[in-house]
Amino acid sequence: MGRAELGQLVDREDLDASDGPRGRLSIAVPAAWTRGGTDIEIAVPARVACARCDGGGCDGCARSGAHRAPAELAARTLRLRLPADLTGGATFRLVRPFGEHAPLDQLLVEIRADSEASPGVRRIAPPPPALARPAGAGGGRLSGLGAQLSAPAVLATLAAIAAVVGLLLGR
Repeated sequence: MGRAELGQLVDREDLDASDGPRGRLSIAVPAAWTRGGTDIEIAVPARVACARCDGGGCDGCARSGAHRAPAELAARTLRLRLPADLTGGATFRLVRPFGEHAPLDQLLVEIRADSEASPGVRRIAPPPPALARPAGAGGGRLSGLGAQLSAPAVLATLAAIAAVVGLLLGR
């Protein structure tokens, strides 16, 4: 499974001046999720409120008060990393959140801490840490970060590094 781009550097003034379609989504997450930069997944509803008129109807949303997200759930599922402190809430401005050819230019995701998560919001479990196996496990091979190295190979590498350092220091 490929990994989607989570963000990009953009010019804030250009974003503010943009007159393209802009949606707004407000969600809640449990306060415990904000400790340590938790990743969350958001199943964005098929229709999101217009950020320009807050649902009242304007030229930006053709007077409907809302914008359509992609029909397929997978295409409108976003992943975000929560800030470590949600005191007072946080707002993410996502540029082209559903891809270059989707009709929504920006999506403002307003996040606040609450007692439970909003519908369609779930916590993504962090990947297990890449740790070496305990001594004796795996027949003398070290494991971590997907690499498999034998103990003799590690010792040979360390000896080569020590030799190079010794030559550089003139010993």
